[in-house]
Amino acid sequence: MTVQFQYTRLAHQAEAVESVAQVFTDVRFVAPTGAQANPVFVPHEAQKTIRANIERVRAANGVTAGEVRVALTATPALSLDVLMETGTGKTFTFIETMHRLYRDHRIAKFIVLVPSNAIRQGTLRSLQTTAAFFAREYENQKIRVFDYSGKTVAGFIHAANQGCISVLVATYQSFAGDSKIINKRGVEANLFGHAKSYMEALAAIRPVLIIDEPHRFEGKQTQEYLTRFNPLLTLRFGATFKQGEFRNLVYTLDSLEAFRQRLVKGITVDTVGTGADMAQTLTLTQVSGTAKERKASVAYQTASGKTATALLYAKDNLGEVTGLAFLNGHVVEKITKNELTFTNGFALPLEQPTGYGMLADEVQSELVRQTIANHFEREAALFARGIKAISLFFIDAVHKYLPEGGRPAVLRDLFEQHYTAELQKVLARADLEADYRAYLERTASDIGRIHKGYFARSRTEKGEEEAIKLILQEKEKLLSFDTDLRFIFSMWALQEGWDNPNVFTLCKLAPSNSKITKLQQIGRGLRLAVNQQLQRVQADDAAFDEINDLTVVVPASEGDFVRAIQNEITAQSVRRVAATFDDAVLAEYGIASSTRQANKVLDALLETGLIALDDDSGTATLLWEKPRYQAERERIAAALQQVPNLPPESTANMLRYLDVYYEGAGQVKAKPERQKPTLAINPAQFEKFRDLWQNLNRDAVLRYAIDTEKLTDKVVDAIGQSFHVQPLSVTTTRTTDVQAVSQAHSTQVHYTAVPQSVFTLAGFVRELANQTRLAMHTISDILRRMPADKFAQIRHNEHRALATLRDLIVRCVHELVVNEVRYELREIRVETALTDKAGQLLKTIPVALCGAETHAIGNPAVRERSLYNAALMPVDSQIERDTVDESNHQQITVFAKLPRIHIPTPVGNYNPDFGYVVSQDGKAQALYLVVETKGYDSEADISPRESWKMASARQFFAALQERGVPVRYAAKTNHTQLAQLLAQIERTTHKG
Repeated sequence: MTVQFQYTRLAHQAEAVESVAQVFTDVRFVAPTGAQANPVFVPHEAQKTIRANIERVRAANGVTAGEVRVALTATPALSLDVLMETGTGKTFTFIETMHRLYRDHRIAKFIVLVPSNAIRQGTLRSLQTTAAFFAREYENQKIRVFDYSGKTVAGFIHAANQGCISVLVATYQSFAGDSKIINKRGVEANLFGHAKSYMEALAAIRPVLIIDEPHRFEGKQTQEYLTRFNPLLTLRFGATFKQGEFRNLVYTLDSLEAFRQRLVKGITVDTVGTGADMAQTLTLTQVSGTAKERKASVAYQTASGKTATALLYAKDNLGEVTGLAFLNGHVVEKITKNELTFTNGFALPLEQPTGYGMLADEVQSELVRQTIANHFEREAALFARGIKAISLFFIDAVHKYLPEGGRPAVLRDLFEQHYTAELQKVLARADLEADYRAYLERTASDIGRIHKGYFARSRTEKGEEEAIKLILQEKEKLLSFDTDLRFIFSMWALQEGWDNPNVFTLCKLAPSNSKITKLQQIGRGLRLAVNQQLQRVQADDAAFDEINDLTVVVPASEGDFVRAIQNEITAQSVRRVAATFDDAVLAEYGIASSTRQANKVLDALLETGLIALDDDSGTATLLWEKPRYQAERERIAAALQQVPNLPPESTANMLRYLDVYYEGAGQVKAKPERQKPTLAINPAQFEKFRDLWQNLNRDAVLRYAIDTEKLTDKVVDAIGQSFHVQPLSVTTTRTTDVQAVSQAHSTQVHYTAVPQSVFTLAGFVRELANQTRLAMHTISDILRRMPADKFAQIRHNEHRALATLRDLIVRCVHELVVNEVRYELREIRVETALTDKAGQLLKTIPVALCGAETHAIGNPAVRERSLYNAALMPVDSQIERDTVDESNHQQITVFAKLPRIHIPTPVGNYNPDFGYVVSQDGKAQALYLVVETKGYDSEADISPRESWKMASARQFFAALQERGVPVRYAAKTNHTQLAQLLAQIERTTHKG
């Protein structure tokens, strides 16, 4: 049985779907006249409501970009934009949006338009693999998918809407042109009795258009043909929009937010070579001739280093013209007035020098070797977690991988040579895990099984068809350890419409088209990894950062690739957050209200060393990497607090700006030359620490032990006070004597629309139970006890009632739950941050599992009490440094900054900071102390969310105590000494 992807609805996806759905709150839809058409809303009747809803949704989502435009007429059609970064589940989101619109309004006909055949195949695959998931989520709602062709479009048009969604998937090439079959008249004379073409019939059913990657549909001709669909609604889902050209943008999850929320992989850049590689450049100096036969003059450097010029026409081979063999992959495809493009995707903009030293054999050889080394560096650890590692090469010429005309496949041979050498090094390691060794040895004598290529030419190569199918269509099979393929070679053919969540290393051997951003180039590997059960490794996993990191290997001729991606992330983001800022940015973020005040802030930041300051322009540039910023964050706050007359909120706003930057663009980093630092664990100390560690790593089921009767009473009281759902009303305005302005007279008549029932009572109860995570009998009891007049209001507008009840119930739950959390403790986990899957103690762990920085332990008394064999302790803040220094108390037997452990709470997983084993006077059994450090002057300053987590954690430790584990939990703020906590638990122990 084939393993299927394990779909779960993520919070940002649900928010995007909800944002679209909320646009139609209180909007009346008119039933269609035919069984094949969509219901419609009346534009002049719904215009004010839709506009108000869009503005409300935008305000709730913090969206300010673009204008809000809603027409009073059917044309132009209402358009809504959703911005979602590549790799965050955009396709999943628009598929769910279809189901939601069908459930809410019985909108059943959707046309998904995509920019390429590769993306079309991916979309069709997603519709197929998500069907079962959405059927469960939407009461067995069915979906029919039509892959556009002249034979399938009629079936889509005639499909009845009762009980089923119909989706037609097509590329823009399918409809943009009168010669296209969809626009030809007389194809079928009797579509609905009147339509003379498929397009006319499609226009009659008022489909919803879903446009994937709208920036690819901006051509004038394409835009003209889009209007012929006569859509009820156009939904544009994209990672890229033309700057400022949003149409009713209702939801944004841009690059910055995707990285901040850890919804995509972090990026590590490994640069090969030096800046000297840029000495070789190609420059398009001039374009001449007519449009039919243009010629391009290209300046380049000869083998001896002298500058020369080549004259190129269409189909010329740059390598042959220049005599530089490594440029043979550059065959002229097109010459325009401003750009020369080659068939391998490389482009030369007019008068812009472009480096090509990367194509030299020795540089390519090192790029390949480094990529293979990076692959092996990650693969063993990933294999141990059941995650298959895949590496992707973008190359500059097909013949370098697939032999052609007697020429050797130099890159293919180079790869196998380097792979064999690196494999021998790995197999020589004595500590190699047995299963992983067997995995490698399985193909050691047949390396051809581990690498394949996908190129346009490979479709005609014998023996390549199976590889193409595996790469393009059988993603689940490719992700399995049973499949040997793990190195893929391509040109830019895989740039769009293809991705694989387990691409962990990407090598850029090919220079890329100048129109393709660096973020787009590496976007194929940004999705979060999945394991052998096809379950996504998400941010709550202890090893998330270690696993979800994409290593990009580039030549030095690419310039500062790290800074370029960081700049793209910030430039493409809706929010203006960048590594450089000035007084205008400080004013925009509420940090400084005047230039004088801004200068004081910048001077304070300069003193900390965080920024460099250009005195002439007043522009600041951030200098630190993310780990140092996190370690010094409190010192920055203290420096800002010393600025005279600076409002208190300014410090918080400055830190918020820096947090957003470092949590977003800061996820892109240069690969350090040395290996990630590790901590050696002291086995003798661990024996003393083992019992505490094991109990911290118990599987725990979180129970909200709420008094159901109390909750029901509270909810029913709240309903009586604040539940109001008004009937949907429609206003008709009649204006007489319009011809005479002074005599024109308008009267308005209001009438109540007849409500359309969407849910059965059981369905309403089930949906409300799902959205509140309460038992159905509890929801039934709440509805039964509702005042009769309030219950009757549900029929006024079922969806508004559902949302209002959901919010009201959830608020009541939160008010009751904090002090009622209970934990059901289960077995101790075998595999933890300190132990392997057999329960054996690891020799070392990454420092990053415990903290972003390290703090040197100068006191020998502290060092000898540490769990780790090191004169340092990982930390994340100044209060943690202080706590380490205070850990020299004679009663402390062993202590450690805890590696990540996840205690579930109602508001997310919780990770305490320190664990202590404390000896008790005259008692054989030790006492355990777990300490949470907070850099505030009092616990009252801690945020509500963190306070709720800590309150839940206290219940977790109380559950451990009930099991006989002698553990205490305490919070340590700035004015609390560790010795005070030890004395306090000593007193309570003696009293007990």
